[in-house]
Amino acid sequence: MNATDDSERQQPQPRPDRPETRQPATDTPENPAETASTPPATIGALLRQAREHAGLSLDKVAERTKVRPGVLRHIEADEHDNLPALTYTLGFVKAYARTVGVDPAAAAERYRQESQKGDPVPTMVEMQPVDEQRRPTRAILWWSTAILLVGVMLLWAWGAGWFTPPPPAEPVTPVQAQAAVPPPPKTEAQEPEAPAGATTPVSLTAKNEVWLRVHDGSNNENFFLGTLQPGQILSLPPGRPWVLQTGRAGALEVKVGTEILPPLGGPAEFIRNVSLKPEDLTGGTTPRRGLEPVQPIAG
Repeated sequence: MNATDDSERQQPQPRPDRPETRQPATDTPENPAETASTPPATIGALLRQAREHAGLSLDKVAERTKVRPGVLRHIEADEHDNLPALTYTLGFVKAYARTVGVDPAAAAERYRQESQKGDPVPTMVEMQPVDEQRRPTRAILWWSTAILLVGVMLLWAWGAGWFTPPPPAEPVTPVQAQAAVPPPPKTEAQEPEAPAGATTPVSLTAKNEVWLRVHDGSNNENFFLGTLQPGQILSLPPGRPWVLQTGRAGALEVKVGTEILPPLGGPAEFIRNVSLKPEDLTGGTTPRRGLEPVQPIAG
C-alpha cells in the first residue's frame, strides 16, 4: 500500500485556478477564392475591375468612349466632386460600362445612388436698379432730339435743292434793251401781234417722284420749287420766259398744247436753265441752256 500511495502522489494534479487557453478566432476565410469573389464596394472599383479583366487600358477606353482619360480616372477613383454635373457624368458612366461589358443602366443607377451630386439648379439673377447717375439727364435728351431734328431738316433741304446756288444773272444785251422799250401807241388800224406760240400752254407731268424748280429767266423769280408726285401736273402761265431745273429730267413729261415732247434727258440726268418757251421746245430755235450734246463714241 505504501508503493501505491507513492505513485499516486507522483502524478501531477490539475490546478483548478488556472483557466484553459484558447486560440482567438479570426475572420480570415480558409479558402482564398472567397476573397477574390467578393464584389467591388463602389461603381468605380467595379468599372476598373471590368476594364482590367477585359485587358483594356484607360487610354483605350477613352478612345472608344470619346471621354477624356482624366474623367474616366475620376470615375474609377470615385472622386465625384471632380466630375461634372450628374446628367453628364451618368452618360460617361454608361459609355464606360458599355465598353467594358457592364450593364449601362445598372451602372448608372448605382452611380446615382453613390453620388451626392445633383443637377445644377438655376439661380435667379437679382435685378439691380439702374444708378441715377448713369441715366442721361433731361437736358441731354432734349439737346440730342433737337440735333437729330435739325439734321433731318438739313438733309431734306439739301435734297430739295435749297442749297443749290441760283444761276448767275445774264447781262442784258442791246437787243433785249431795245425790246424793253415800250412800243409806240397803236392806232385803231393796227392789231396787236402776239408772238408765235406765246399763248400755247406748256405743262409738266411727273411720271415718277421728282424735284424741280421753275423760275422766270428774266428776274429769277420762282414759280415752283418743290417735289411733284407721280401723276401731278404743273401748268405754266403763258407769256413768261420760264426756265427749268431738275435732277431727274427723264421723270418729267413735257407737253406743249396737246403735243407730248420727247424726254428732256435721262431718268437721273441733272439739267439746268432749260427754256420752257413753247417756241424753244417745239421749234428748237433757241438751244436749251444746261444741256450739252453728247459726242458719239468713235467705232
